[in-house]
Amino acid sequence: MSRSQRFFHAAALQVDGHWLPNARVAVDNQGRVISVHANQPPHVGDIRCGWLIPAMANAHCHVFQRAMAGQAEFRLGEHDDFWSWRERMYALANGITPDELYDLACWAYADMLAHGYVHVCEFHYLHRSGPHNRDTTAMAEAVLAAAQATGIGLTLLPALYRRSGFCDDSLSPAQQRFGLSVREYLAMLDYLQGRLRGNQRLGVCFHSLRAVSLGDMQAVLSTVPEDWPVHVHIAEQVAEVRQCQQALGQRPVEWLLQHLPVDHRWSLIHATHMNTMETRALAASGAVAVLCPSTEANLGDGVFPFPEYQAAGGRYAVGSDSNVTLNPACECQWLEYGQRLQHQRRVVAGETTDIRPAKAIHAGDALWLTAMRGGWQASCGHAPAEGLVGQVAHWLELDDDKLLLKYASEAQRLDAFMFAAPDAIKRVWQAGRCVAEAGRPVAVETWRRHGLSAFSSLKKRQLI
Repeated sequence: MSRSQRFFHAAALQVDGHWLPNARVAVDNQGRVISVHANQPPHVGDIRCGWLIPAMANAHCHVFQRAMAGQAEFRLGEHDDFWSWRERMYALANGITPDELYDLACWAYADMLAHGYVHVCEFHYLHRSGPHNRDTTAMAEAVLAAAQATGIGLTLLPALYRRSGFCDDSLSPAQQRFGLSVREYLAMLDYLQGRLRGNQRLGVCFHSLRAVSLGDMQAVLSTVPEDWPVHVHIAEQVAEVRQCQQALGQRPVEWLLQHLPVDHRWSLIHATHMNTMETRALAASGAVAVLCPSTEANLGDGVFPFPEYQAAGGRYAVGSDSNVTLNPACECQWLEYGQRLQHQRRVVAGETTDIRPAKAIHAGDALWLTAMRGGWQASCGHAPAEGLVGQVAHWLELDDDKLLLKYASEAQRLDAFMFAAPDAIKRVWQAGRCVAEAGRPVAVETWRRHGLSAFSSLKKRQLI
């Protein structure tokens, strides 16, 4: 065996919707697959694995909000919604320091790895820190450092955030930390590009249509590299849709698609409240709808028009968003169950217009594999290639000792994992390197100490 490559032997390997039995895979020293052959016996020195499925990219995350998980589940008045939750979130956002953010992100990113996210798209708007909020990069550098320390892949998406509403060109006092001019924003991107390490990249990010003008977006898009991914929050709340209609004369997704060149580079976060025309147009654009079902349920956002979007061939991904949940299998489960409740039927994912499909439609396969491809597209701006050769060896090894998996048929493995045993992950492989075992990240005590440091500090200062 060459020193520049290693061999894995999997009892079964999921590739493009098919299981390859007894798959022997050669991986180079960069973690890329050189070759794959099915029905092969293991050789001496092979890394022996069970069932391998492709790992997931977390397509939307605000890592600092992990500190709020379980801390905002109470009501102080007659009515509680996204907007009242936002005020609590602002208190944390305005108080957290770069050191606290680093410690918190180390702990949260390590936990993401353990649950199957090997890459994260960090939607970052905590820009200003230090005396008089003059430092515009320390918070982003804390995120970069935490990703580098834990080993998780990172697409850092610094968000342009210029105003508090469609008709208000100023920021509220609670939003001052988020604000950058276009000049400051572009300078920050230029600086951060020189700070990237390993499996890290940059992308463009507009917080929302209410926070950024058309001119601002056009100025940024005309300056940055044309192959960078572009992310934006959109149509998350009914109130936001109404405000957009009043200010711009159109619904948010409708307006965006008409005024900007939305294509495969774009990821529209939530896009919850679309009409039929918007749903079909977004699907036709090639962009990714990034769905965050656990957060959308937690905040009472609403339910995405999933059947229509699927029928139109739309691409989607999942993200942890506010990080109440860090498990991609649970996000997929939430997505499917929300649709079942909304439409009062079963197995909505992968629905076909053919009333007599050639084979059974399995929600597990449809959700995991589609969300996986959408997540990687969201992270880099283009869809991953078909096949395995040339791809990075990012895998989850399912625990086939779990009875609910052990006795599932081949066709039902992903169903059983996602709906019955979402914690049944034996090992997580990132670029051919084991980063988690038995639901615990490598060096778990190190990351736990970082988490304890962050929570202790935030609690002491009454920020959580």
